[in-house]
Amino acid sequence: MSQDAAHARPRGQSKDALLDAASALMRDLDTIDVRMVDIAAGAGVNHAMVKYHFGSKEGLLFALIERDMANAIEDLDRLLALDASPSTKMRIHLRGILDTYYRIPYLNRLIQTMMRDSEPERQRHIAKEMLTRIAGAQAEIIAAGIAAGEFHQVDPKLFYFLTIGASDGLYSNRFTMSAVFGGLPNPDNELHARNRQQTVDLLMRGLTKGAALKRAKRD
Repeated sequence: MSQDAAHARPRGQSKDALLDAASALMRDLDTIDVRMVDIAAGAGVNHAMVKYHFGSKEGLLFALIERDMANAIEDLDRLLALDASPSTKMRIHLRGILDTYYRIPYLNRLIQTMMRDSEPERQRHIAKEMLTRIAGAQAEIIAAGIAAGEFHQVDPKLFYFLTIGASDGLYSNRFTMSAVFGGLPNPDNELHARNRQQTVDLLMRGLTKGAALKRAKRD
């Protein structure tokens, strides 16, 4: 793309293009340490547009987290309103988390970096509006499952971190996967489907009592 074409991109489009470019670079390079000039080049805009739209690199990364998490939060709200057993809701929830990390393999690393390094107001927003809502919804499903006699007594906090670790591991370690097991460095749809099935089954076996587990697997 020529410089004239890059500068001609409408500002609204350039904002989305910068977010798309940052996401693509993080996925392709398997790192969140990407340069603003490379993001701007990938978006086909002058790097000054980063400051115009987001104020700083941190602002761009914060906007990327908000965009990446928006669908997950909406899906979670719909899940809680679903007329289904706690076991079925939890299985759907776990599948959704694995799908999210497959699509956005850098997400957990980006969240951890922002929670450690960003300004306090952004840290509070990520914690309250995103992470606490996800952990709270999961705890709500667990509490309902225990009350219904479907789930064993578990610590929701520990189960939350177990869920994130199990869901993130394969997708954020693709070079390790390639070095240890060989093959392509990127998980494909077939590998993701097998990983999702196995991970959800293992987590549900640890959480769910026998009869409820059989019902949830049929759903």
